[in-house]
Amino acid sequence: MAGRIPEDFIETLIERVDIVEVISSRVQLKRAGREYKALCPFHNENSPSFTVSPDKQFYHCFGCGAHGTAVGFLMEYDGLEFPAAIEELASMAGLEVPRQAGAPQAERNDGLYSALSAAADWFVRQLASSREAGQYLSGRGLDDKVIEEFGIGYAPEAWDSLHKYLTGQGIKPDAVEAAGLVARGERGVYDKFRHRVMFPIHDRRGRVIGFGGRALSDRGPKYLNSPETPVFHKGKELYRLHQVRKARDRADHLLVVEGYMDTVALFQNGFPNAVATLGTSVTADHVELMFRTVSDVVFCFDGDEAGERAAWRGLEAALPVLRAGRQIRFLFLPEGQDPDDVVRAEGPAGFQRRLGDTRTLSEFFFEHLGTGLNLESVDGRARLVALSEPLLRKLPKGPFSDLMGQELERRTGYTSTSPQSDVSGARPKAGPDKGRLTRVQYAIAMIVQEPELARQIDTTVLDVPGELKGVDFLRQLIDFCIGKPHLSTAVLLEHWRERPEGPWMARLAARDLAIDADSAREILQHELNRIGVQMLESGIHSLQEKQATGSLGRDEEKSLGQWLALRASIRESMDK
Repeated sequence: MAGRIPEDFIETLIERVDIVEVISSRVQLKRAGREYKALCPFHNENSPSFTVSPDKQFYHCFGCGAHGTAVGFLMEYDGLEFPAAIEELASMAGLEVPRQAGAPQAERNDGLYSALSAAADWFVRQLASSREAGQYLSGRGLDDKVIEEFGIGYAPEAWDSLHKYLTGQGIKPDAVEAAGLVARGERGVYDKFRHRVMFPIHDRRGRVIGFGGRALSDRGPKYLNSPETPVFHKGKELYRLHQVRKARDRADHLLVVEGYMDTVALFQNGFPNAVATLGTSVTADHVELMFRTVSDVVFCFDGDEAGERAAWRGLEAALPVLRAGRQIRFLFLPEGQDPDDVVRAEGPAGFQRRLGDTRTLSEFFFEHLGTGLNLESVDGRARLVALSEPLLRKLPKGPFSDLMGQELERRTGYTSTSPQSDVSGARPKAGPDKGRLTRVQYAIAMIVQEPELARQIDTTVLDVPGELKGVDFLRQLIDFCIGKPHLSTAVLLEHWRERPEGPWMARLAARDLAIDADSAREILQHELNRIGVQMLESGIHSLQEKQATGSLGRDEEKSLGQWLALRASIRESMDK
């Protein structure tokens, strides 16, 4: 399936599907007036704060901030990539997804997926022929059921047997090489994995995208992962996440470990919710993937210095995506032992007891930064503030960020005044139900909730001289809505989903503006007129200051007169 999905098809699809139908097939919704409510599927809560609006065709959780259209919900809840979510919705609507020409990469990727899938099947068949591989797996306590569950196989020691098999099946040699299954040397093409126990790695759609190979000899590295390919990116994938997400009884937390055998051992001992990183540090993409599955993540690392460093890198990666309802904990094991060692030595009950003794992110954060500091001294407390503040600024605004700042104040006695940076010039300083919006923000919120208003107002008032924060984005939004007749809130939000303003616009869409539909146009026009006056006044004030000092030029004096007249004209129209 090649090519890019046309934007007009995406808009048509969003208008065709019913978001209530999409979400109710996965979450139990109850009608609440014109909307529907439910317990949020993305964080734990006791009272429903998850709202679905059939009028606006979008959802919003007032607890954790999750929001989006039907496309976004499938991406978040089912863990699908954008094209897969479009395919799923199109199937529900009985539509065929068209593709635009000019993106041959998708065709090339189809060949890679075929090569990887065929290789996984071939590795499984080879396992029975290796006595050494069988002995290794039985020595680790793996039975046939677990081996089948994980799709474990064996790569023979032969030079190019996999390459010969795949090309003999009609798979193009270029695809085999691009999939990372073979390499080229002085003797020609050879299999990258040889004499290794093989663990297939799947993406969120269940397709094989790479492998991890455990050596059965002392030659080469103990573990060898597939290289980066067009379909495999270690920093964006987690071993066994697909299987955990598809489990009938999905766990309420994830165990994040570092090795394939750790996940196997934990699964065999009653912990099927373990996933593993793929030979790389935890990234923000990893953490976001985890939170799309659960709201509680436990990092499980060795208790030595290397384990603490790995845990700290995971903490740093998590800070930008932490928000209310998301929790990260840390389980540090005895030095020199990994989860495989501990669960086999102590059994499921012993490992479960350790899970009851985890450290919270806040505890680990301040304990790690405070190591070696004398917090009884001013110097030590000042150092803790200096180390903490740059990291705390990475946290999204919200209760957790506020509480972490309060904890720093409790430990040091210092009250931080450093502002957190805004993502967009028009972003409000409060959540969807807190704080007052500026006049520009209010106008944007009205248009987001009712895009048709943009076609009913006089926007020339925004062309006056002067500057005001957020007006450039307001103009851009109005122009977009005018160019899209009968635009819905859902289509508007989907258009801006990947842009910096997208999350903020979704929060504005959920905000209760308490406006009567019959008077919406007049209210918005009044707000635009006031914005125009504000812009003019900023320019007028600047020129009047120059006039008072006698430095006003002739052209500037002419402009001042015109601007004063224009301001009076706008005010007169507002009074009518």
